[in-house]
Amino acid sequence: MRPSHIISVSIERPCDEVYAFLAQPRNYAQWAAVEPGSFKPLPNGDWEGEMSFGYRHVRFTPPNPYGVLDHAIFIPGGELLFTPLRVVPNQQGTELMFTYFAREGMDEAQFASAVEWITTDFLALKSVLEARG
Repeated sequence: MRPSHIISVSIERPCDEVYAFLAQPRNYAQWAAVEPGSFKPLPNGDWEGEMSFGYRHVRFTPPNPYGVLDHAIFIPGGELLFTPLRVVPNQQGTELMFTYFAREGMDEAQFASAVEWITTDFLALKSVLEARG
């Protein structure tokens, strides 16, 4: 089994609002490590863009009533790297939970750096959503 780390962020916005924002792939570039203007839809439903770690495709879970926002980030033709993401109500707000799995060949320092980077993205998301209130 690969090492994993769960990142949890409380967002002071209603869960249905947070889910609706995250379920729209076009919003991904507003908070994730994507080069501005580079994130675009593809004919097969995937999205593509230049990210801080290189050009990638992203495949999103279809909208659903369960708060599941899983997505896979991958190099075209390469292994799909699944990233489980959930939102659940926390009274009037939302708890966002993301599980990050270490990638093949990652050492502890690289894993810690990736977790820090992802946490920064989710704190940016929190700021974007809470500013909308």
